[in-house]
Amino acid sequence: MHSKTMWIGLDPGLRRTGLAESDAQGFMTFPVASLATADLARELTTRYGDGSSLHGVALGDPQRLDGGISHGAAARDAVAKVLAALWPEVTVHLVDERLTSKLAAQGAALLGRSKAVKKDKGQLDAAAASLILENFLMQKR
Repeated sequence: MHSKTMWIGLDPGLRRTGLAESDAQGFMTFPVASLATADLARELTTRYGDGSSLHGVALGDPQRLDGGISHGAAARDAVAKVLAALWPEVTVHLVDERLTSKLAAQGAALLGRSKAVKKDKGQLDAAAASLILENFLMQKR
């Protein structure tokens, strides 16, 4: 069995799912990629094998500001099913993802990267996944 080396964060979407990773200590998060949701099982297996190196997964839980069910719930549920089938031993934590995409876009604007993000929405998905993972790890501490 491999030693656990990182957490991953996922920002689920119907077409794309943002991916982020933590450092081994779970203090820092890094946007990694935007993956086609339809290819998620293959992509995650290629990157993380049987999942034995993962502490767990922080999966974005889209909610409306009023706490109601968001239109993104279907994507969350589809990704959760993929994770359960792929890695039944890996714990998946649902993390409120309200405003993470907006915060990621604001961060890109502050860095002068708005035009690049508009051309490649995948950067925004990965940044949102990083925020989801960061929020989870901060709550966990």
